[in-house]
Amino acid sequence: MPFGGKTQLTPAMAMAAKLPVDGETTTCSGMAWGFNPYLMSADPYTGAYLSVVESVSRLVAAGFEHKGFYLTFQEYFEKLRQDPERWGKPMAAVLGALAAQVDLGIGAIGGKDSMSGSFEDLDVPPTLVSFATGLGRVDRVTSPEFKGAGHRALVLSPNYDADGLTPLATSLLALYDIVEELIGNGGALAVSTLGYGDAAEAVFKMCVGNTIGLACDPGFDARALFCPAYGS
Repeated sequence: MPFGGKTQLTPAMAMAAKLPVDGETTTCSGMAWGFNPYLMSADPYTGAYLSVVESVSRLVAAGFEHKGFYLTFQEYFEKLRQDPERWGKPMAAVLGALAAQVDLGIGAIGGKDSMSGSFEDLDVPPTLVSFATGLGRVDRVTSPEFKGAGHRALVLSPNYDADGLTPLATSLLALYDIVEELIGNGGALAVSTLGYGDAAEAVFKMCVGNTIGLACDPGFDARALFCPAYGS
């Protein structure tokens, strides 16, 4: 379902569906997206890189294993005309997405691009939406809403680059392995990844599905609820 919990209010991290075969199967496909128009507008390179990170992280959070993932991109940019600055936006975005593919070892196998997003003086924001897809087992599929009271909630984060926004690839891949192991052994009952709204958004959405609240440890810095943490 697109929304989970008894209230049907917690958005799913990804799509998951059994393969349409004759008879019963335990194999399913999964797909998740990543895109932040504000980041893309400010820095197409970093925005595209984090689109890839977000799509892969969302699919990992849904219970799929990253070593079998592939990507596809949807790109949409303003008319380029003869303006070098306009040409630089899709160029930077493609380079950022390529860097993310190299760093994570996940390739893009398709996509669609359009350079016609202009009408008179109006332009679309630089857009590169990343979709991560892969195969998994139905018993691993995990939804983000909290499942019961009294459970421990943890934040697992990779190390970040000097910009404080881009996760370091080796650290992020190691984190994926940990999360995948926790999901596989039943140690993680609800998993979400942090996007544009940071931890505050993720935790709120995890709470509303089953109307289960969260009490933070007294030593937890509340400011961390509002810090970018892509890949966490």
